[in-house]
Amino acid sequence: MQRGPRKMYDVRHLGLTCADCGAPIEELPFIPKSDRPVYCQKCARNHRRQNPRILR
Repeated sequence: MQRGPRKMYDVRHLGLTCADCGAPIEELPFIPKSDRPVYCQKCARNHRRQNPRILR
């Protein structure tokens, strides 16, 4: 099953930083919630590898 490109949300106005490395986050493929950490692309890939429940 192929999907089209993901919708990306501009989150620069929120001033988010990666929960692991502290890098600024400018856009995300989802609208962030305040009760969950957000990660930059590099750190998100590392978290997906560590958690086999997340399929990618």
